[in-house]
Amino acid sequence: MKHVKRRSELSNMLIYMLAAIVFIIVLFPFYWILVTSFKETLAIYELPPRLFPKYFDFDNYIRSFTQYNVNSYFLNSLRVTLATVVFTTLFASSAAFALTRLEFKGNALIRRFLGTTQMFPVVVLLVPLFMLCNKFHLYNTLPSLVIPYVALQLPVSIILQSSYYRDVPKALEDAATLDGCNTFQVLWHVFFPLVTPGVVATSVYTFIQVWQEFLIASSFITSRSRFTLTVGLTTFRGDEMTDWGALMATSVIIAVPALILFNLAQDFFINKIAGSVKE
Repeated sequence: MKHVKRRSELSNMLIYMLAAIVFIIVLFPFYWILVTSFKETLAIYELPPRLFPKYFDFDNYIRSFTQYNVNSYFLNSLRVTLATVVFTTLFASSAAFALTRLEFKGNALIRRFLGTTQMFPVVVLLVPLFMLCNKFHLYNTLPSLVIPYVALQLPVSIILQSSYYRDVPKALEDAATLDGCNTFQVLWHVFFPLVTPGVVATSVYTFIQVWQEFLIASSFITSRSRFTLTVGLTTFRGDEMTDWGALMATSVIIAVPALILFNLAQDFFINKIAGSVKE
């Protein structure tokens, strides 16, 4: 019995060690980006490299704003991302409600089509999207990013939100209808308060996907003044050298809004669940 117990403890220890090693391997690149962003230029090229800087130097962050115009890239990313989130959330909520709660011809066909759209990689859609934006004279403008982003994120958002709308009891819908509510009032007053966690979750997902997108942004925008943050990272590479310090600092700047939004959304879900349990 003691032998079996000792063997079980050894197995658990090995599992914990393996989990710790995997955790370090996954976390180390993020740690290295953060540490490098606070190193002075000469310290970045030190051999062997230091795992922790001698002192925190904020010059990389200052230089990224003053020399590389990161503030403009940040505002462009924010405009594009927020516009995409707003339009995607509104369209997806309405579509998810219609597909799950309304009976109309072609309902099942549309649901199958939404799943089929996820089979195509973004790179396959670049040429038709480019031709469409060019035809409507949107190329090299911020709307040329918002429209493709909404089109690409909309199917996923509809699929994710549909499960929340489907779980709402039909008795609530019938009661609202008997009270004289029309379809829009049922959606706004009955369904939307109940599916808010799902709407927030899909909105956060959309924000993160659009905020870090590079392929479409680099293909449809050519003017540096309209670059988003991810495309702006390419300006840190010169003909002779790459400004790794400012590049790493900008990478941290890109990651911060997503982390803040994720934590806020996490607190929202915890408070929502706690409130529901209390009720």
